[in-house]
Amino acid sequence: MATAVAPAPVISAPPKDNPEDKLLPGEHTLPASWWTSEKVFELEKRSIFNKSWMFCTHSSRFAKAGDYFSYTVCGINFFIIKSKVDGQLKAFHNVCRHRAFPVVRKEQGSSTILGCKYHGWSYNSDGVLTKAPQFEQVEGFKKEENSLFPIKTHTTDQGLVFVNFSQEEDVIPFSTWFQGIEKDFSEYDFDDYEYNMSYELNGKFNWKTLMDGYQECYHCPTAHPGLSNAFKMETYKVVPKTRYCRHYAEVVQEDVEFVKDDADADEESSWFGFGKKKESNAKVEKIANPGGESNGLWMYLFPTNGINCYSPAYYTLRVLPISATETLLHYDVYTKKGLSEEKQKEFIDFLQLIELEDFNLCEQTQKNLNQGVYGTGFLHPTKERGVLFYQGLVRDMVKEHFAAEQKAGKQINPAFVGNATTESALELEEICNKLDCSTEKTEQKLDW
Repeated sequence: MATAVAPAPVISAPPKDNPEDKLLPGEHTLPASWWTSEKVFELEKRSIFNKSWMFCTHSSRFAKAGDYFSYTVCGINFFIIKSKVDGQLKAFHNVCRHRAFPVVRKEQGSSTILGCKYHGWSYNSDGVLTKAPQFEQVEGFKKEENSLFPIKTHTTDQGLVFVNFSQEEDVIPFSTWFQGIEKDFSEYDFDDYEYNMSYELNGKFNWKTLMDGYQECYHCPTAHPGLSNAFKMETYKVVPKTRYCRHYAEVVQEDVEFVKDDADADEESSWFGFGKKKESNAKVEKIANPGGESNGLWMYLFPTNGINCYSPAYYTLRVLPISATETLLHYDVYTKKGLSEEKQKEFIDFLQLIELEDFNLCEQTQKNLNQGVYGTGFLHPTKERGVLFYQGLVRDMVKEHFAAEQKAGKQINPAFVGNATTESALELEEICNKLDCSTEKTEQKLDW
């Protein structure tokens, strides 16, 4: 008896226009100071990044027990490792419980026993302390109380891996935080793709400067001629969901124009002529659409992640804030299994051109934000709906957390795990808390 073959996923077409949207009022952006202030940035770390579900990678990159990858998000160092016990992916703070030295020192590796190179403490792939040299006879020392600090981890049915740093009791579960997201992702067969390459861009701009552009395609006809040739921009829609947005666009089915001019040989062999305006000495050729044959499945995941699926490949974007005016962009590219090297290069060139265009927009925008001249901008209620959506989440989470800190009279870090356990440590911690409070009272409060 023949085995039934599951139908290939079909990516949905953009939803139809809603006539009521024309009646929506416009709103303004958050104040420009939120793109330059280090104090606001530190508050964002505590109120947003230390309690949100953050995308990291795909499970297919972990082939065997002990495979691990290390990460840094907003100064928090951690790693994800495949357990030898149950084969699950687990995340831990990259902090030895003895004296806080990093346990993992490489970006990626494989080992079922992780040894700290400071004093030789060792942990297994479940983060359990297995060896603490010369501590066997130390009174009061318990191995089971000195395992690595775990981080909440969730892997979706599609193999997408997320972490949440919060140690608070009321952490919102992944299924609630991103309610409905797995249904949207089910339209794409992630198992049919394999890891290809990664690259990074270091930008002199605030993380929200990049998210502002990512969350709308109002700028695409002006700034992305190649993308505008590959997809029908008049069909582009951003639809807010729970704490994510789905971006829709219809693909151009027929061949598209490619401008071939007298650029250098490397550019001539790539897609960097795709979407260019024709010059007098340039030749126009018809080529297969580098964006593929299916509609776009592009997802924004609050606060700073993007997963963008095309038929030839998909790529993930992790926007990693470093300071109020510096951000690292990390890209992982996964290409369709069996795709020729030529087609892989064509897609990656297509992707990198779009991302470079956005990168340049962000750097130029941030320069003006830093001048202190611009205050707020008026946003289009439908074309920039995604910007309004994510900025609203930022505003609400920051205000709520700030109010909690004001009530407590101290900073609240949801990711903090090293609570003092002795009477002496508690006494000394209280001194530090009182110093922080007295310092805060002399500082100017944030103007909401």
